Amino acid sequence: MNARPAWLALAGCLLGVFMQMLDTTIVNIALPELTVDLGASTSQQLLVLTVYTLSFACTLLTAATLGGRYGRRRLFVIAMVAFTATSVLCGLATDPVMLIVFRGAQGVSAALMSAQTLALIAALFTRDRHGLVFGIYGAVAGLAAILGPVVGGLLVHADIAGWGWRAIFFVNLPLGVLACVLAWRRLPAALDPEPDRPDIVGMVLSVSALFLLLYPLAVGREQQWPARLWIMLAVAGILSVVFVWQQKRRAAQGGTPLLRMTLFSSRRFAAGLAMSLLFFSVFAGFFFTVSISAQFGLGYSALETGLLALPFAGGAAVGSVASPWAVTRVGAPRVLLGGVVTVGVAFAWIALTLNPASEILPVSAILAPLVLGGVGTGLFVAPLQAVILSDSSPETVGSASGTIPTVQQIGASIGLALVTMFFFGQVAGQTDTSVPAVRVELTVALEDSPVDSMFRPIVVDRFAWCASQQLTSPHPERPAPGCAGTPTNSAVAAIAAEAQPYTQEAARAVTARTFLGAFRTTLWVLAALAIGIGSLTLVLRRNDNRPASTMGDGAVESSSGETPEAIRPVRPRSG
Repeated sequence: MNARPAWLALAGCLLGVFMQMLDTTIVNIALPELTVDLGASTSQQLLVLTVYTLSFACTLLTAATLGGRYGRRRLFVIAMVAFTATSVLCGLATDPVMLIVFRGAQGVSAALMSAQTLALIAALFTRDRHGLVFGIYGAVAGLAAILGPVVGGLLVHADIAGWGWRAIFFVNLPLGVLACVLAWRRLPAALDPEPDRPDIVGMVLSVSALFLLLYPLAVGREQQWPARLWIMLAVAGILSVVFVWQQKRRAAQGGTPLLRMTLFSSRRFAAGLAMSLLFFSVFAGFFFTVSISAQFGLGYSALETGLLALPFAGGAAVGSVASPWAVTRVGAPRVLLGGVVTVGVAFAWIALTLNPASEILPVSAILAPLVLGGVGTGLFVAPLQAVILSDSSPETVGSASGTIPTVQQIGASIGLALVTMFFFGQVAGQTDTSVPAVRVELTVALEDSPVDSMFRPIVVDRFAWCASQQLTSPHPERPAPGCAGTPTNSAVAAIAAEAQPYTQEAARAVTARTFLGAFRTTLWVLAALAIGIGSLTLVLRRNDNRPASTMGDGAVESSSGETPEAIRPVRPRSG
C-alpha cells in the first residue's frame, strides 16, 4: 500500500482506538451529574461504570477470530458504526437501565473494533515500520485513557447546548463518522489466510471465564466480597483450565483455535504479555489512588482531579514520540527497562514529596515526577506492542492482536481490585495515628469556642468515634451511620451548631492526613512493583545479540532463532 493511503488508514484506526479508550474513563467524571439526572441507585451507578469494560474485555478474543473469518475491515467499520450509534443512544438514555444496556452494547462494539486494530495496522505497513506505528498506537491508547477524566470534566463543565453529561457520549458522533469514512476507503480487507469454522465452544468458555473473573473484581469492594463472588472466581479458574485444554485439543485436530497456544512458545510474546498484565495493574492502581486521594481525601472537584492527569499525559506523549528513536539506538529491551524503571522512580519521588501532616497535595512539587512518570509510561507502552507481535506470522497475528487488549483489561481489573483493598486497608491503619492527633487539636481549638466547657469532651469524643467509624469502614468516603444530619433534639442541635466550624475543620484535617498517608504507602508499593517489572526485560535480552537498529524496526528473532516472515501488507479488496 502507498504511504499516504496507509497513513490515512492508520488515522482511521487510531480514531477508533482513541474513542474506545476514552470511553473507559470518561464516564467517571460525569457520574454524579447523571446519577442525579437519571435517579440511579448505588448498584446502578456501579453498573454504569463497569458494564462497558466487562463487555469489552469478555468479547475481545471472540472478536479477533470473527475478524479473521468475515473480514477485518468489514467488521471494523460495522463495529465503528455500532459504537457511534450506541454512544448516541447512551446520550439519549432516559433512565439508568437504558444507559446500562447501551453501555454494554457500546463495550461489545468497542471490542469488535479493538480486536481488529493491531492486525489491520500490521497489514498496512511492512515490518520495518512496525516499531513506529505500534508506538503511535500505544501512545494514542494510553493518552486517551489518561485524558478521559479531563475531557469528561471539560465537556460537563461547558454544558454544550444544555446537554450536560450527555455531551460525553455525543462527542463520539463526529469522530465516529470521520473514522468510518477513513476506514472504509483506506483500510485493506485483511482476512486470515485460511479462515476456519468459528470455535463456538472456545467462545463460550472464554467469555464465561472472563466474565466470572472480571465481574467479582469490579463489584467486590462495593458488595464487600460475599461468598458468591469467591465462588465465581473459583469457577473462572476451572473454566480457564478447560479453555486451555479445549484450545490445544482443537489445534491438535486441525481446527483453528480461538487462542493459539503456540504463541506462548515465543519468549517475546509470553514475557511481553506478562509485562503488559503487570504494568496495566500498576497503571490502573496509580490513577485510582490519585483520584480517590484527591477527591475524597482533599476535597478536589472532579475537574480538578482530572487536570492532575495533564502533566502525566504530556510526559506520556513525549515518551511515546521518543521511543522509536530510542529503540533504534539501544534496542527495545533496554528502552522497556528504562521506561518502567523511570515510572517506578517517579512514583517514589511523589511519595517522598508527600507529608500527611501538611494536609495538602503539593501540586507544584509533584509536577516534575508526574511528567517523568508519563515519559516512562510512553517509553514503555509504545514499543511493547511491537515486541509482543514480533514473532507473529500472518496466520497468528489475529489471535495475538485479540490477546493483547484482553490481557491489558485483565491486568487493569486485577490491579484495581488489589490496590483498592490495599489502599483502603492503609486508610484504616492510618487512623491509629491521625484520629488521636486531630482529637488533641480539636480539644485545644474548642477552648476558644462558644461551646460550653461541660459539653466539649462530649463533642470531642463524638467526633473521634465518628471519624474512626467512617475511616475504618469498607467505604471511608461515606459518613458513618448515625453521624450525618442534624440532631432532632433542639439542645443537642444547638451544641452541634456551635461546634460545627471546629468539627468540620477537624474532619477535613483527619481525612486529608489519613488519605495522604495511605497514598504515600501505596505509592512506595507501586514503585517497587514497577521497578520489578523491569526484570522481565532480561528474558527479551537473553541470547539477543542483534544490532539495536534491528530491534527498533520490529524485525526480531523468533524463539527458534530464525527471523519470521514479515506480516505482508494486504492489497485492498472488497469486504
